[in-house]
Amino acid sequence: MSLYLPEDLKQRVAQAARVHGMSEDEYMRDAIRRTLDDEATGQPPRWGLFDSGEPTLASRTDEILAEGFGER
Repeated sequence: MSLYLPEDLKQRVAQAARVHGMSEDEYMRDAIRRTLDDEATGQPPRWGLFDSGEPTLASRTDEILAEGFGER
């Protein structure tokens, strides 16, 4: 099977694969597998989730924003 992607999507896949330390093929297989698994179990999509590596991040949102997060 071949999958042809528009250039903008190819670039996004390449970037995401680098961020996750995966090959582009591996990243696409994983994304397709997760999507199909979610559909089979009735789970909503998990787009936008990430692992910050900091388990207290969600509970400290107000504190982090008060420190000027995102200010230039």
